[in-house]
Amino acid sequence: MGRLTAVLVAAAVLVGGCGLRDDDRPVNRDDPRAQRAVAIAREVVDGRLVDIRRDQDNGKWEVTLRQGDREYEVELAAEDMTLLRIDYD
Repeated sequence: MGRLTAVLVAAAVLVGGCGLRDDDRPVNRDDPRAQRAVAIAREVVDGRLVDIRRDQDNGKWEVTLRQGDREYEVELAAEDMTLLRIDYD
């Protein structure tokens, strides 16, 4: 295991142990708003849909797309679905 991976795993365990919870909830892919979020995310990253979720705290959309061997999470604003950021593995 690489040093970066070990640090990330340790950080995840630490955060998990602090009582924080995952506040992302799955979204029905057939929902028209979810389909719009996926379409907007694909304008940024052309890829196969892996997952779509909403953040319970702030409502932002989190669309995960796979392109080749890499997954990208495209985060969109709750109100107007403007791009907030892109994370990738």
